[in-house]
Amino acid sequence: MSECDFCCLPGARWLYVPQDRATVALMSDNGVVTPIPNDGRWQACDLCSHLVDTDDMENLVARCLIGARIAGAPVPEGGPLLEHMAMVVMANFATVLAGRPSKTPL
Repeated sequence: MSECDFCCLPGARWLYVPQDRATVALMSDNGVVTPIPNDGRWQACDLCSHLVDTDDMENLVARCLIGARIAGAPVPEGGPLLEHMAMVVMANFATVLAGRPSKTPL
């Protein structure tokens, strides 16, 4: 079974392809710009798919961070580091949420 590109948990059943693919990059405090690589195609489990379909970015980011923690990633409990991580995740998700992505079953 495929892994969800949003929450990183198994069970992806949907594929999203953005109509207007956004290019996302992060800028460091010293002005270095680093693009976030992805092919623009995102697999989603049923719950993440629902969050994408309803444009619920807040809960989609929260689910992603919970999934990353379950997978063993060092996700902070709170504070500025968690806020920064949430902004990075949100910027990356902008690549699929830009415009109206097409959705097909896997």
